[in-house]
Amino acid sequence: MKIFYLKIVLLSLLLIQCDNKKNKSLPEKDVIDTYFNEEITDSYRYMENVSDTIILKWYKKQTELTKNKIAKISNRKKLIELQKEIEKRDTNNISLLTITENDKYFYLKKNKKTKLIQLIYKDGLKGEEKILLNPKEIKEEVTINYINPSWNGTNIAIGITKNDLEIGEIIVLDILNKKLYKETLKKCWPTALGGVRWLPDNSGFTYEYIPEINKSSQNYLLHVKTLLHKLGENQKEDKIIFSKENNPEIKFGEEDFPEVSFKKGKSQYMFASVLGVNDYGDFYYAKNKTINSKKIEWKKLFKAKDLVLNFYIEGDNIIYLTAKGAENFKICKTSLLQPNFKNPEELVTENSEFVITDFTLTKEGVYFVRTKNGVEAKLYLVKTNKQIVEIGIPKKSGYITVQSKGSDYSDLWVKTESWVFENKYYSYNYKKDEFIEQEYLSKPEYKELENAIIKEIEITSHDGVKVPLSIIYNKGTKLNGKNRVLIHVYGALGISLNPSVDNYLLNWINEGGVYAIAHVRGGGEKGNDWYKGGFKKTKPNSWKDLISCTEYLIENKYTTSDKVAISSGSGGGIVIGRAITERPDLFAVALVRVGIFNTLRSEFAPNGKNLSKEFGTVKDSLEYKYLLEMDAYQYINKGEKYPAIYLTGGINDSRVVVWQPAKFAAKMQTATTSNKPVLLSVDFEGGHGYDATSDKKIIETANLLSFALWQTGHPEFQEQ
Repeated sequence: MKIFYLKIVLLSLLLIQCDNKKNKSLPEKDVIDTYFNEEITDSYRYMENVSDTIILKWYKKQTELTKNKIAKISNRKKLIELQKEIEKRDTNNISLLTITENDKYFYLKKNKKTKLIQLIYKDGLKGEEKILLNPKEIKEEVTINYINPSWNGTNIAIGITKNDLEIGEIIVLDILNKKLYKETLKKCWPTALGGVRWLPDNSGFTYEYIPEINKSSQNYLLHVKTLLHKLGENQKEDKIIFSKENNPEIKFGEEDFPEVSFKKGKSQYMFASVLGVNDYGDFYYAKNKTINSKKIEWKKLFKAKDLVLNFYIEGDNIIYLTAKGAENFKICKTSLLQPNFKNPEELVTENSEFVITDFTLTKEGVYFVRTKNGVEAKLYLVKTNKQIVEIGIPKKSGYITVQSKGSDYSDLWVKTESWVFENKYYSYNYKKDEFIEQEYLSKPEYKELENAIIKEIEITSHDGVKVPLSIIYNKGTKLNGKNRVLIHVYGALGISLNPSVDNYLLNWINEGGVYAIAHVRGGGEKGNDWYKGGFKKTKPNSWKDLISCTEYLIENKYTTSDKVAISSGSGGGIVIGRAITERPDLFAVALVRVGIFNTLRSEFAPNGKNLSKEFGTVKDSLEYKYLLEMDAYQYINKGEKYPAIYLTGGINDSRVVVWQPAKFAAKMQTATTSNKPVLLSVDFEGGHGYDATSDKKIIETANLLSFALWQTGHPEFQEQ
């Protein structure tokens, strides 16, 4: 029996080796770049030409090989069926809830039968649901991915796209007559560039226009302009009110995104900002009544260095959230007309353990959320008499967000999430101190997580810093070093991995595995300082934190290295890529969706100039060194035994160009000697995944997880 088993293992290894050799269909063609007297070789530079027919054929071949390989894994359909069954339980399927000041409710809801995402309207909380728009009424194969009603709820701007493009069009619906306006605004990206901002009189709105949306153009996503659109007019008549060319007196980069917004319907002020990939930017203000002026005179409000993350207007005052002098943030107040950001009035001081993650205004005062390590959230109220009280929420939560109609109203909505329940929505009655669950918005409980054990700990990283680590597994799991562990990580852009239920967690736990979340530096779990701890020069902390978390799980008998899978996407590709190139012995599997791996070349990709603000530019001698250190593609060494790898890419991706994962896959297939598969799957009709259909997401999740279960030795998920 042992001899038979050994033969099967040897045969499997031989087949994998053959697969990897078949995958090697692209030759190495060295290009040598010289950066500050240092030569860097790039053997697959020519793959950056995504219109090359040879490259496209290779993408298709890789995708077909991956599809065939994954189809052979037994029980993969089990993962698909579980996800579909869970989706059926959610009778609500609601997203993008927006409530106007006059209590009109708008949201997107998936139709159970057709699976189309429809635009829904309710007049008041207890009003009857009415379908305002079905995407098929617009065009075939169109998805609604953005909505924003006017202040009075009489019109609604709608973002539409197809094939997961994100960049698409804006149309406007007359709600009373259920009739679309004749104009269609093209070359828009409302999900990423600030969206639509309605004028106080509801006669029109501002939005961002992208002159060049062809990814092959050198001007792709550059010179974006903020336009003013009046309802009923042709887009050609829209006026430029804020841009690099229109406002030479304001410092603009050609890659920057301008925005003009209105904080509340009754405010007499409007605000202009210059933003990029970072959350902090320069802000200006002017009187609303000057919007139709030939030239708007913008006054400076605050600079990016003031580290203002968000703000609201109350009369002639600005109430804002800032990290300046407070790495865990504080809430301050100052005059709008005579601002003093050096010595403002502090409404909520910094807490050394808890980060302020959200806040909003109501008639009763300022509600805010404090979160510890990104996983333990509490709700507070700063009353008008400046007294701070904690508001007890119905269920202990890891993540809380708050929403209101502004300081003229008492209405407050609270959304809570955790690792075991998702999207519990409540309205809060201040006078009664009562939370009322909005059941039509809330997600169902997950029976798969009823017996889940959650551990929130901090482990010591390579430099002595304590890194939060969330560990989730089912009751009865023996910590004997034999468990399959899936570690999720991100560590970029100050984004926190907040507690939530996803299909990765559900499926992995359901198959008896341990699910872990490494809250590494570069994220925002411990405030602005945590973000800067994994930024440019300090970026190595991000993957070294992941390595330390993995070592902890092995040392404490959760698992062994041959049963560890790690996953991430987008900017998290840097963390995964460098972790497996620095410590290939520590991991069995790496899963990365649409990831960045070749940072030395990232600024030359579409949207690259914006990415350089986060990761660095090769034009700077110091930042070049930082980029080289985080470039996983450059750290692939021939002859090394690397883990099994599954990468995805999207041809239409506006954020991470498809050649980023493709170059990494091509080089890795040639280099690795572990006889473990290196797979690449390219979606020829998809992008970054934000607008992908649920069916597509279900299949992709099943493919990635069945691969991880196979490569970590699950007996029920083996190649047939």
